[in-house]
Amino acid sequence: MSSRKPESAAESADFAPALSQAFKERLRPCLNALDSLRSHGLQREISLPAIAVVGDQSVGKSSVLEAISGVEFPRGLGIVTRCPLMLSMRGREDSGWTARIRYETKSGQARDKPLSTPAEIGQAIRDAQEEMTSSSGEISEKLIELHIEGADTPDLTLIDLPGIARFSIANAGDIATVSKSLIMSYILKPEVLILVVIPCNVDVETVEAISLAREVDPECKRTLGVLTCPDLVNPGSETEVLAMMRNERLKLRKGFVTVRCRTPQQLKDNMGLREACKAEEEFFKLHPQFCALGDYQRGCKTLANKLSVELYQAVKERIPEMLKEIQIKRNDYMTMLEALGTGPPQSEAEMKDLLVKMVEEFKKEFSNTASGTHWHEETRLFGPCRLHWEALADDIERCAFSESPENKGLLKILEEDVKRQRGRELVGFDNTFPVLERLVCSHFLVKLQPHATQFLLSVTQEVDQTLRALSDRVFGQYPSLNRHIKQEVELIKSRKYDDSKKQITIILEQERIIFAQDRIYHSELKKPSNEKLQTKATLSKPANISEVNVGATALSRASLQRELAQQNSLTVLEGAEAYVRVSVRRLQDTIPMAVVYNMLHGMSSGVSHRLGVLLMDPGQLYDLLQEENPETGAKRRQLRQWLDSLMVAEQELSSF
Repeated sequence: MSSRKPESAAESADFAPALSQAFKERLRPCLNALDSLRSHGLQREISLPAIAVVGDQSVGKSSVLEAISGVEFPRGLGIVTRCPLMLSMRGREDSGWTARIRYETKSGQARDKPLSTPAEIGQAIRDAQEEMTSSSGEISEKLIELHIEGADTPDLTLIDLPGIARFSIANAGDIATVSKSLIMSYILKPEVLILVVIPCNVDVETVEAISLAREVDPECKRTLGVLTCPDLVNPGSETEVLAMMRNERLKLRKGFVTVRCRTPQQLKDNMGLREACKAEEEFFKLHPQFCALGDYQRGCKTLANKLSVELYQAVKERIPEMLKEIQIKRNDYMTMLEALGTGPPQSEAEMKDLLVKMVEEFKKEFSNTASGTHWHEETRLFGPCRLHWEALADDIERCAFSESPENKGLLKILEEDVKRQRGRELVGFDNTFPVLERLVCSHFLVKLQPHATQFLLSVTQEVDQTLRALSDRVFGQYPSLNRHIKQEVELIKSRKYDDSKKQITIILEQERIIFAQDRIYHSELKKPSNEKLQTKATLSKPANISEVNVGATALSRASLQRELAQQNSLTVLEGAEAYVRVSVRRLQDTIPMAVVYNMLHGMSSGVSHRLGVLLMDPGQLYDLLQEENPETGAKRRQLRQWLDSLMVAEQELSSF
């Protein structure tokens, strides 16, 4: 860091950067508008003309920027510029001077620091780069924004890009790739002027910055060359420099300018910018070869004036396109702003109208959702619930008819029950009830209970998610009101959940009563035995019962009784199976109906009633309307700032 004392106010006034007057007269109002767009981050949305300074590593880019801007930049060996720097300068009418530097650290923290004197700028940039990178050899793609206002400050925007790294202590290949990629992201834009810095004492064919510029600007229409260090040219090589200046070696439409910035010795001697400007003029006048250069080809002031003219032309040429882009963005932002609403209402009438509008929308949306007529993807409810009750239907069938060892073992037990329960009844007068009570009450309903409970939980979760999404969509701009509505809805949901649970319990208790309409039971009894129950595989029915009766005299009494008892058992189990099918069909409907009635239709009625009660005395909700979602408010403010900035820019550009 240089120990040179800051220049006095008199010296600063005596040396005003050459761009200052030109921009005040031609571009200041327009560039002020463009700078305003940049300050709001709109350079990503609108193509804004700018000057990007490009060069190989350690070729003196910072020295050139100092000379044309009057602002000192960090100097040193190796990679000095490790982050792109947008230098936005504005003139002011009074004699004051202010500056502010903004950037984001590597950890994502925003920094916004005011600067008191020009002497602080160099260290502020170093500090920013230290916080934005992990090491001295790392390059960051994040942008440092340096905003300066001063009486003799030019109205200008310069973008200083990291030098193209050739060598580094470690990861040279990675650093070179990152630096080139970063440079290309800027100079690819057709509205950006490319200021290529080239030392006079190197072979132009080896300058990689020239190669990158040619790649994006093959006709060299927007590339301007700056030759530095003319005092370091080897004796006899001056003719090569003069050939470059005459556009003979490398043809650039905008030509070349050669400058002599402060030398290392002059920096060591603490030479100021004003003195350096005079020393540069003296150098070109007295040099035996370079004195032949015209005034339009040499000197930092010449470069500044040339950039003034070029940027003026770039802005002028881009005005129709910029106006078109501004109008498109204004329409987009106005649409986005309308979608965000006007913000919290102020008068009581406005608050009441807003509450009624939101509550009615919420009631209508959930009513449509609960009835299955809603088509918003994020708040569909009937479809997911249908999947759950279809899954329940499968679970009910598995509880009754699965081929699990438990079910197969149960058939054996029931067969023994039939034999043990035979009393005074004659063969053929079968009593199915005891078997059914054991099959239905002790087995089927016990297995079904957890599935019914899980079904209720699944539907409740779907309802909860839907209500939360709907509440966020309707009341999300007002967090306190949104929380209050969710609390009210949660109370209703809890009551409806309890009602559903009680109703399921009643349904299962009622199912313990063996009951079916005769016509329904006989209809099921006539159907083939359920394929999954396999009762006929468990019990062997005689192939021809008539043969048993005809030959009864030939059979022993014990054998006949066994055959008739087996037939009787089969008849009882077939009857029990038919009844279970009736019970299964009944439960597949009644349980989902109970849950749907309470958790969908009941919830809809409950929500509508409760919110209607709240609207009868809306005063208690007015305070909740005053807290707006911070993100929504910030976005609305940002959009309004953007729109104001776009409007000002449009007015300035239209009159340019």
